[in-house]
Formats: sequence, structure tokens, C-alpha cells
Amino acid sequence: MAWYGLWYGGPSFALSEREDMEEFSSLQAAKDALWARVNDGWSWPQEFRYVYREPETARVPGVTEESYVDLYSAPDADLSCIERRVFFGPRGGVRIERG
Repeated sequence: MAWYGLWYGGPSFALSEREDMEEFSSLQAAKDALWARVNDGWSWPQEFRYVYREPETARVPGVTEESYVDLYSAPDADLSCIERRVFFGPRGGVRIERG
């Protein structure tokens, strides 16, 4: 099942808006993307599979473990009703909780 997410990169980044919605092929793909952006984003280009604009790859320096991804089951979902949040736990592992 595909998931649609808005990524917040931490204090150096603005909150995402609907046009920044990304598609993730699974919950695991969202977890992997968050981990990679924090741990490899400064040195390796990261893939962004946008829903409402062309996909791109970009380096994301300055991303911190305060980053998270809010997930929805449809790209046109009500953004105030977060279905899942992917985030870093207190020991550095990536976790998912229901919204």
C-alpha cells in the first residue's frame, strides 16, 4: 500500500505544504527515506517522489533527528488528520506511531 507524506526536515527547514507531498511505496520506504535524509543527506542526493510536481534528487544538509514524516493513505487527505508519523525515537531508531 502506498503512503503519502509531508516531510519536516528539522529546525533548518520550513514545514511542508500540500505541493510538497511525496509518495512512499510502503511504511518501510518512508522509514528508510527519513533515516537516509538524516544520516546521508549531507553527502548523498536524496530522492523525493513528489505527487504534485516533478520528482527530484537533492542533498539535504542540516537535517536533524528532529525530522519526521506525517503520512496519509491518500494524497488528497485532510492534512489535519495525520494517519501515521515516522520519527526518531529516544535511542536513534526510526519509529512509526498512529496519528
